[in-house]
Amino acid sequence: MDTTDYSFILDNIRFSYSSVSTFSTCAYAFKLTYIDALSREPNFYAEYGTLIHTCFEKYFMGEVDYYDLPQYFIDNFDTTVITDAPPYPAGMRERYKDAGIKFFSEFSFSKENYDIINVESKLDFHLKDDIIFTARPDLVLQNKETKKIALYDYKSSSVFKTNRFGVETRDDKKIDDYYRQMFLYTYALRVTKGIKIDEITLWFTRPDKQVTIPWTKAKEDAAIAWATREIHKIKTAVDFPYDNTSQYFCQNLCGVRSHCIYK
Repeated sequence: MDTTDYSFILDNIRFSYSSVSTFSTCAYAFKLTYIDALSREPNFYAEYGTLIHTCFEKYFMGEVDYYDLPQYFIDNFDTTVITDAPPYPAGMRERYKDAGIKFFSEFSFSKENYDIINVESKLDFHLKDDIIFTARPDLVLQNKETKKIALYDYKSSSVFKTNRFGVETRDDKKIDDYYRQMFLYTYALRVTKGIKIDEITLWFTRPDKQVTIPWTKAKEDAAIAWATREIHKIKTAVDFPYDNTSQYFCQNLCGVRSHCIYK
C-alpha cells in the first residue's frame, strides 16, 4: 500500500516513546497498533509495572503513607496483575509478588528533604517542527539543600544479574535505552513547564537500586535526533515489515500478538 494511504493517520498521531520504540522493535506491530488501531492485549510485566507505579504515585501524592505501602501492594496485586505470567521460568508470578512486598516493606525515602514538583503529569509538546509528542514523567523532585532538580523514573524490570561467582553485572544497553527516553522527558519538562532537570535517576525495584547521571545537552540532543529520525522513517514508510526474531517478545510482550500472523 502506498505511503499516502497512511498520511492522514500518521500526520495526526501524537507520538510517544512507546510508539516510536514499537516501530524500532517491529514496524508491523506499529502498523497494527497505531495505524490499524487494533485492540491491544495486556501482559503480565506491564500490569506489574502499573502496580509499582501506582504505589509510588500514591506515596508521593500523599495518599498512602510509606508504612502502608506493603499492604496496599498486596491488596491490589490480584486485581491489577490479572494476566498470567509466562510459563517459563516457573513460579514467576510468586517471585514478582514477593519482590514487590520486599521492596515496599524495606522502602525508605526522606520525602521531607525534597520539594515535590511534578508527579505523573501528562505533557504534550512539539518535538520538532510538526511532530507532536506526549510524555508522562514519573516524578520530579528538588533537593531542598542542594537545590538540584531530579527526574525519577521507576523500573520494575531487572537489569542487574549476579552470576554463580557472586559477581554482579548490569544490562547497560537497556539502561541506555531508558536514559534516551528520560532525555526526551527532560526536554518536555523544560519546554512545557520551564523545569530544568539537573540529573536523572532510574529507580529499580528488583532489586532496590538507583542509577543516577547528570543531564547533558549532548545526550538530550541525541535523544531528540533519534526520535526525529525514527518518526521520519515512520512517516515515509511504504512497507511495515515484521520482525519476529525475538519470540519471547512476540509471544509475551507485543500488545497486538493475537492479531499477528507472523508470531
